[in-house]
Amino acid sequence: MDHPTLFDMTPSSRQLLQQLWSRGEIALGPGSIFAKDPAALPLAELRADERIEGMLLGIAIGDSLGHSTEWQFDPETRHREFGTIVDHVPDRNGRIGRISDDTQMSFWTVERLLKRGHFDFDDLVSCFVNRRHQIVGRGKNTSVALQRHAERLRHATPNLAGCLGDVKEEGRGNGGLMRLAPLVLPHLQQPSPALWSDAVLATFITHGNPIALAAAVGFIDLLWQVLQRPTAEAPDPDWWIDRYVQVTSELDVDALPDPLNTDPIPRWFSDFQGTLCDFVDGPLRDAYSRGVPLRDACSLNGFGSRADSVQTVPACLYVLMCHADSFESAIIAAVNDTKDNDTIAAIVGAMLGALHGRRAIRSKWIDGIDSRVLNIPGQGGACDRDLVISLANRAAQEFLG
Repeated sequence: MDHPTLFDMTPSSRQLLQQLWSRGEIALGPGSIFAKDPAALPLAELRADERIEGMLLGIAIGDSLGHSTEWQFDPETRHREFGTIVDHVPDRNGRIGRISDDTQMSFWTVERLLKRGHFDFDDLVSCFVNRRHQIVGRGKNTSVALQRHAERLRHATPNLAGCLGDVKEEGRGNGGLMRLAPLVLPHLQQPSPALWSDAVLATFITHGNPIALAAAVGFIDLLWQVLQRPTAEAPDPDWWIDRYVQVTSELDVDALPDPLNTDPIPRWFSDFQGTLCDFVDGPLRDAYSRGVPLRDACSLNGFGSRADSVQTVPACLYVLMCHADSFESAIIAAVNDTKDNDTIAAIVGAMLGALHGRRAIRSKWIDGIDSRVLNIPGQGGACDRDLVISLANRAAQEFLG
């Protein structure tokens, strides 16, 4: 761990979140969860079953298995080209086993947490800013936000909220959800309500839309709840919706735009009115009860599965409802049956890696990662497979004790 530095003089995440609320710069309902301690975790079981390692490696597995077929394929064209994908396949340039921004930004977060021992907003911002040109497949919103943060860190302008632009129109993508999982690490031994503000602020680096922020709290809570469960004991399908709605109903206070400001508009959103939480509790729950197949639900004839939190949240929840009993089947389903398959598979991979542990992950999926884009300082040029394994192991040893 580092000795205290100038960064230690900056506000804690809880203080910073309160400042943003008091200035009206963050449009998120102040739910009761922000005052609650996360429940204690079964640390011995997490160690024995390598569940923290499974959580972190699950990100890289989902990302690398999906990344090669994300951009030019939807599920139907992907299936015609590859059949059912069950292993790494080449991308359009013939490269195989490549990670992208999902893994890069998640494991850079792990690196900084190991260095600092806790989440530090501007420390992580500086990391992302300094490496922004290395990010593979970074979204427009992330690119613009990090450029604005670069100006803020140099010149103290724009202010923090100004780095995110008009949050009602920008910042609803899934770029915050994809890198949330490492934030549980500093809280494993000493659970604290700071976990919830850490999740909001880590997302707020690049995505300020209240829908994305509420989803961040909902998913970090789901992940914590999963870590509490006995290894490989999957919850009932409705639990995923029940728990998500319980947490986000106080946070997700603004109705979705009507009509939904996305192109194309998935059919189930075309005449929907209400919040995303309302959608999860209504049409999504109803779809599962009617037995709508995952691929149909995640298509544009359903709720979609593109890189918008409005679509990513129901897509991830539906995969988990259908496949939480098996890490392998969940990853295969996410990779094959969703549009933004690398990010959705990375989110699902973290959640179910945390539930089932490292032993549930096929060795050949880990061995097949062959890119060199993480570029951890002091280990330039190392294979990403070796780096993610090393960082996952170090994180488990450091934060589980």
